[in-house]
Amino acid sequence: MKNIRLYPLMAALLGLGMLTACGGESEDMGGEETAGGNDEASEASGADGLDGLDEQGDEDDFHIDLVTASETGLYYPLGASIADFWSSEVDGVSSSSQSSNGSVQNMIFMSQGEADVGFVMGNILQEAYNGEAGFDGDPYEDVRILAGIYPNYNHVVLREGSGVESIDDLEGGDFAPGATGSGTEIASQHILGAYGLTFDDMETHFGAFPEATDLMRNNQVDGANINAGIPTSAVSEMLSTANGVLTSIDDEQIQSMVDEYDFYIEETIPAGSYEGQDEDVHTTALKNFLVADASMPDDVAYEIVKAMWENIEDLHGQHETFQQFDIENVEEGSGDVPFHPGAEEYYKEEGIME
Repeated sequence: MKNIRLYPLMAALLGLGMLTACGGESEDMGGEETAGGNDEASEASGADGLDGLDEQGDEDDFHIDLVTASETGLYYPLGASIADFWSSEVDGVSSSSQSSNGSVQNMIFMSQGEADVGFVMGNILQEAYNGEAGFDGDPYEDVRILAGIYPNYNHVVLREGSGVESIDDLEGGDFAPGATGSGTEIASQHILGAYGLTFDDMETHFGAFPEATDLMRNNQVDGANINAGIPTSAVSEMLSTANGVLTSIDDEQIQSMVDEYDFYIEETIPAGSYEGQDEDVHTTALKNFLVADASMPDDVAYEIVKAMWENIEDLHGQHETFQQFDIENVEEGSGDVPFHPGAEEYYKEEGIME
């Protein structure tokens, strides 16, 4: 069976060689989604302003480059909203968001100084910090948590009419496991592994969510995995335009994943979460995190975290997933990865941390 190799880390690093800067245009990063400036920053955030921001060479702004994921995943619109919010509501901060291949690539960009803040799935965060799996021998020890935010669900979508009616049936078929270097790719490995399958048992078609949707629409794959929050546009498109059927992971395999990987939890995608989804879908999920590099000044981390949480209801109107953000759960699934001292200071003030 033909099998395009999963990321490894070196392949992703080669992609970095094509970049001149995180905010620039490149094949990997896509176009920049630029947030507005902060010349007329609102005082609604309660931010008191930041000291020492001329460290970046700008007497007015500390600029934050935030990396997200593909344009049809949830990280992308959430990142654009957060970057715009920080730029307009936090004195002394400007921010812009860029697309990427997702969690693994975000950790690489940040570790190489190509980004300041990023979204990352809990499993990839643990692997990056501890130098495991694709980060073997190259740990990102300077990654720091700003906040645990919302759960990511494994959405396994099978194409009706393909002859594949269960995940077991993917053996010998065609499958879209996610973009090379993404957390979705790793989650797909875990799901298949619970069924005793690997990428070598099928034709794998790596690509971001839009590519996976097109492949299903063109009858080129039998199924795909989309690891994202609820709802996500890629799943909506697959179900409405590509004869997709949202499919449960079997109970035995769910338990196997939960037992083997402590970052997974058993979850349900409620009936009606997507148009045409009439039944609950049983699956696994893990926590997403907003992280920064340790080099970010403590006062910057403090102010952007404070502004986000104290104005979270304002963000609810930007995207419904913000309603799943819960400050009481910021530490859930964080393992041994430390919080940024600036963020930790805010959480201690609020009684969230001891």
